Amino acid sequence: MDVDVDDENAQLWQSGSPGPTYTSNQPEPTECDDYWFIPPYINTEVLLEQLQKITDESTAHLAHNFEQQRIDIWGSIESIQKAKLSLDHIGRYYFENAERRQKATKTKGWAKPERELTPAEKKKRDRMEQRRQENQKYMGIPETECAFKHCVKLPKNMPATRLLGRNLHVLDALRTECKSFIWMEQPDMKLYVAGDDEHSSHTAMNRIKNFIIKWLTQPTDAVCHILEKPSTFVEIHFVPAPGMTYIRPPYADAGDNMLLLMKAKPVGNYGNLRSVDLKMDTIDSPIGIRDSAGQAGIKEDKHLPIADASANDAYVQAMKYNESMIARNIERIRKHLFGSLDQIQLIDSDLKMRIRFGQVGLREYPKRVEWDTKTLDTNIIPDSRLKSEFSPFFTRSSETFAALATKLTPPHLQEQQTETEVLWTLGVVKRDEETNEPINVQLDVTFRADEKVPDERITPTIVLSPILAFFYAFRRFSWAWTITAGRRLPSDKFSAEGTFVHKLRMESRVGQEKKLVFANTNNIQLKTVRREKRTLYTHGTWTIELTEESYWTLTKANPSKPYQSVTLNMAPDHVFYSVSMYKDSWVSRLSENPYLGLGQVPNWEPEDFLEGEEAIGKTLETVSEVRALIESCFQTLAPTLQHHCCLLLTPAPSNAPSPTVHCIHRKPISFPFTMPKVKAATVPVKKAAPAAPAAPAEPAKRKMSAYNSYMKEELPKYKVANPGVDHKEAFKQVASKWKTSTQNPKRV
Repeated sequence: MDVDVDDENAQLWQSGSPGPTYTSNQPEPTECDDYWFIPPYINTEVLLEQLQKITDESTAHLAHNFEQQRIDIWGSIESIQKAKLSLDHIGRYYFENAERRQKATKTKGWAKPERELTPAEKKKRDRMEQRRQENQKYMGIPETECAFKHCVKLPKNMPATRLLGRNLHVLDALRTECKSFIWMEQPDMKLYVAGDDEHSSHTAMNRIKNFIIKWLTQPTDAVCHILEKPSTFVEIHFVPAPGMTYIRPPYADAGDNMLLLMKAKPVGNYGNLRSVDLKMDTIDSPIGIRDSAGQAGIKEDKHLPIADASANDAYVQAMKYNESMIARNIERIRKHLFGSLDQIQLIDSDLKMRIRFGQVGLREYPKRVEWDTKTLDTNIIPDSRLKSEFSPFFTRSSETFAALATKLTPPHLQEQQTETEVLWTLGVVKRDEETNEPINVQLDVTFRADEKVPDERITPTIVLSPILAFFYAFRRFSWAWTITAGRRLPSDKFSAEGTFVHKLRMESRVGQEKKLVFANTNNIQLKTVRREKRTLYTHGTWTIELTEESYWTLTKANPSKPYQSVTLNMAPDHVFYSVSMYKDSWVSRLSENPYLGLGQVPNWEPEDFLEGEEAIGKTLETVSEVRALIESCFQTLAPTLQHHCCLLLTPAPSNAPSPTVHCIHRKPISFPFTMPKVKAATVPVKKAAPAAPAAPAEPAKRKMSAYNSYMKEELPKYKVANPGVDHKEAFKQVASKWKTSTQNPKRV
């Protein structure tokens, strides 16, 4: 007879004998060595992703017990303690975030009943509800057959869920805008677009294709190296970079190899190509250039006459190749620049394209250090294994920087004070909200006139610097063509970045430079500071930007507690000066990209940067002019003597190469100098009586110039009339009207 299970269990309980045992696949609490309960405020998916990393670091075995909502741990006592310490750290991080969110949304005191909405607020609520219903209308698969249907197969390696989100919520705005249904069949990775309007559904499909193309054509860090054409027969040598000439950027990667520069060495006294170009046309069958730099006739110092130029085939062939380098370089530049612009055309970020002057050093290079121009240009320069480092700084001297600013300033404006824009770039380390991993973030901050609230916050996501690097082994400076991209952060005051940025201040005192005041938070730690002082000048249709860059590195030697206000009182670790140039048309075209929607294409094409007035040949000519202007500052700048009316020429010792000059304060003045046109007594040192110092004259009150008065009056008016224009553009527009203003005494 069958026995009821309940009755059997009751009988076994009454008799005191052990009941039947049941096996289970789930581990019992006694099976693991230890366990850690998962708090309710932790994201379980993120925690499970971190288990493998904790296992590798602690050597303990961790497993997720779904039934018990805990982490089971096996291992030695030390490994278990280390694993639980890591788990506690993650739990503490999520607890602080949950507590912070609770405090931000908590209502102080008794909650008040909601007030009745105004008519305008009711209309806004109705519009939002209508928009939400419109968005829901095109969710999922259409119930009825649509008139137009398109399909595209996604690449198998494309992480569709990560890029498009669950249920393709990234495409919600596109659904509503194009009034089309969009869904995906996961196994086949096919994306369908269906709608009743042919144009709208076709537009939606094209924008999805553009989104896929954007993901497939990610910008690369490939650099196109260009060797500029030499004017004489030279040999290129790789030499170590001198410390005083090459300014290494503070953010540069040192690398394993020594940094080398390219330097040209004349080979033979042949003179210039122009003196033998007529003879070169008479050569019928020249012998090919010899690769070895040690062949006869290449390193001779003896002067060869023009009549014997045909006998020196190496020289003739080299000069022929040099003469054709400009056309080849233009074609290389055009091809690489077109490809780079094509890659960034769909990027929805802040894009900047600049030409920067500096020096290009080699980080990875061949062992051979001597090359002829043709072999270097055809075999080494195009090789992708050649790695370079570009330094965008041309001097450390403020005097040289001021001399260049004077050369770029028009004569009628040299006595005026030039407007300067200050940009602070803050390198911070933040904790990721999901993984709690440290992330390096860069914040670009400009302060408003009140010096209390930052104006904007930008973090770079893609940096292409440079895309073109130009080696010039025959002059002081080389240059690079760079493109950088950055994405704006959301201006949320309660986010980690917003909390940090909204606490930034500028401290100003009389007679002192403005200083940055910051306060670290639990999630944001300031590590590096860069201050850029930018001044703009015009050179034809180009804008030249002179920048003074100051760098601070905040080490762990002086740590600051979270939310403790700290003033940046220390002097900068480095101060460098840089020069860059760009066209206003570049800024105008690239300004469309930050506002692109999903799959949208800007109005500009890569050809717009390469045709007409922006042709590569014309750009190279302008770059040569500006570089010559920069190099002239190093040729003309020399130490000068400030003339004093109290100069006395004292007899020098017999072994001295030149007389010693002293002013009335008995301070020697070094040579070279120009003797002032004043009467000076030649007397022995002991009989030289110092003249009585003259009473200082009262300084005359400086009168505001006509230009400053004009700018002070017109600039606020222009800003009021054009509220959407930033300060830089407003200053530029008002300054352009000064030449034709009636207040200008030198009006044309």
